[in-house]
Amino acid sequence: MSFRDKVKVMTPDKEELGYFKGKIIKIGNTYRLRDLQDNPLLTVHEKVVSMRSTYKFFEGGEEDDNKLIGKLKRKLVSIKPNYWFEDPSEKKLFTMKGNIWALKYKILKDGKEISEISKKLFKIKGTYGVKIKPDVSDDMAMLILGIVVMLHHEKEENR
Repeated sequence: MSFRDKVKVMTPDKEELGYFKGKIIKIGNTYRLRDLQDNPLLTVHEKVVSMRSTYKFFEGGEEDDNKLIGKLKRKLVSIKPNYWFEDPSEKKLFTMKGNIWALKYKILKDGKEISEISKKLFKIKGTYGVKIKPDVSDDMAMLILGIVVMLHHEKEENR
């Protein structure tokens, strides 16, 4: 699978909810989550020049600073992958910790797990399972979907 193609977002029952699509020619990777009617819901943009992996999340389809939701940043030095998400004023909203093989991640907000992301082994390449607690807002769930695409991108880039 390539991010030049559509990356489907599906329910466990294989119902398609939307998709991410990247640009073929780009400086820095940009992915947009779209609903089935092709409306952009979320844009994730990789910062090109940075000491650490940093991804900006924007509401809708444009990279407009007025629509900046926040940034996901990776800890510089760590055996296990560790990230945090901060709002535009740089306040940490949640953290994300991966296992040593970068196959499973837990997203924690105020010290409580709100989501788990796991790479599905023995499935189609690039398949991830996402469990989100029922009390998580739709906006937060959309950010989590954006994180899954970022994780897949990092895994493919490091091959």
